[in-house]
Amino acid sequence: MNPTNESHLKKNLSLTELHIDKRASFYAEQYRMNGPYMLIYMNYDLDHDEIFYSLIAPGFSKTNTSRMKSDFVRNRSMHQHEFFEFMFVIHGRIIQKIEGKTYTYQEGQCCLVNQNIRHVEIAQENAELMFLAVSNDFFLNLIRSDIHYDETGHVISQENPIYDLVRKTCQTGNAAQKQYWDFIPAGSPDAAVSEFEQIFGTIIRETAERRPGLLPLVSGLVSRICSILLDPGQYALQKFTLPSDKEEYLFLRIQELLTQTNGCISRQDLAAELHYDPDYMNKIVKKRTGMSLLKYGRNFSLKESARLLAYTDMSISDIMQRLGFTNRSHFYAIFREKFGLTPKEYRQKKSRGPS
Repeated sequence: MNPTNESHLKKNLSLTELHIDKRASFYAEQYRMNGPYMLIYMNYDLDHDEIFYSLIAPGFSKTNTSRMKSDFVRNRSMHQHEFFEFMFVIHGRIIQKIEGKTYTYQEGQCCLVNQNIRHVEIAQENAELMFLAVSNDFFLNLIRSDIHYDETGHVISQENPIYDLVRKTCQTGNAAQKQYWDFIPAGSPDAAVSEFEQIFGTIIRETAERRPGLLPLVSGLVSRICSILLDPGQYALQKFTLPSDKEEYLFLRIQELLTQTNGCISRQDLAAELHYDPDYMNKIVKKRTGMSLLKYGRNFSLKESARLLAYTDMSISDIMQRLGFTNRSHFYAIFREKFGLTPKEYRQKKSRGPS
């Protein structure tokens, strides 16, 4: 198949010409996720030196679509996400660099990486990819609700290695474990691609329409994707576990504590909990995020303040007090810097719902 031809997936995407001014804006969209899931579709048309890129997520009122020059993403460095990521090769072939080593993925193949794997995709020929990103919470809720019954109505347990991977990755003791899994079609790649195109097409349409029952429906489709990948009649599974270094494990532990406390933990308390010097922890965070430990932790507090504004009736003053902000002007300034709105404007926008 020619990946530059219009595919079933591309027909489901509303193409609009958007101009992306900064490389960082593209990275921010692809590498961070504030919702339960998102789809990222990429069509590398190297014959015309351009990439068709589209991001589909519940938080967008319309599909966010763009064309860009292929060198825009050609020189990306390895990255890692805050979510689980499935990469599906719909057409063509793609090079993926994983922890410094390069691997080739053919049409119909899939790669699943957890949050601790550094990777980057490199296109050397025309290719069409679909990325499915799933948050920890969405995946864990899916696992809890995916109950199976026998013919008598009794609950039965079923083995699901992908679910086991999610549970282990989300456990404290396995926070630094680097794992990626390859799924190779056991039969015709065309048959595998066709089945996934139908599922992705449904997710795209349902996400765009935003009708009631969206999340349970998508949850079921993600479960269906997992069952297809784990069916030995359809896919062969190869598991890979890579060692983690001490610095990375420390950074993940810092992340974990900041998440648990919504950023409301001092450098001294972090040091006491993790038994590391505060200046050393600051150096590790700076190395991986470009931010100081203080600013990095503050982002967790701002994220929680946005959640409380959107989903509770707490006053802004009470939210500030809960999250340790003592200066109202300073809180408003850093909130606006991060979200582009004042806290009051943010609450009003969320109360109106998606436009």
